[in-house]
Amino acid sequence: MALRRKWLAVPGFFAIAAAAAMLSGYSGASSSQNTSPVQPVRFPHPQHVQMLKMNCLYCHFSANKSPDPGMPAMSTCMGCHNLVATGKPEIKTLAGYYAKNQPVPWERIHKLPEYVHFPHMRHVNAGVACQTCHGDIQNMKQVSQHASLNMGWCISCHTGQSNPPFKARYDCATCHY
Repeated sequence: MALRRKWLAVPGFFAIAAAAAMLSGYSGASSSQNTSPVQPVRFPHPQHVQMLKMNCLYCHFSANKSPDPGMPAMSTCMGCHNLVATGKPEIKTLAGYYAKNQPVPWERIHKLPEYVHFPHMRHVNAGVACQTCHGDIQNMKQVSQHASLNMGWCISCHTGQSNPPFKARYDCATCHY
């Protein structure tokens, strides 16, 4: 009889897990595909990446050595913009933050739930291009979230179903630790 009661608990656990997964999906724990918040300073990726041939790591300096890709320090931006395009309104806004010794209050675009860890350095050092997750960012006038970043999307990449095909561990502890 005690064994039967234990087996009755199994569907209950599955129901709780399913409810938690559904709540997580609708709780705002992560950002939605195509999210594109207006930023305090419009950053023209096409101009910096295509015209000036700047590498992603120039601004996102820690993407290959840290879990977080990092945002550029104001001194990185102002290293050029103390001299270049100083009269443009966006550069004046940027210079205003710099003069006050404040960072630009960027709106986060790619947000994952707290229980998911995405170490950028592992992906960058494995040869995963920024565009794999972030889309054709070098052509985006305003950055938007290209991919859903949901668990199924991540697993498809880890199991080699991406283009180009990558393979990586996909047990739970890889991302949930």
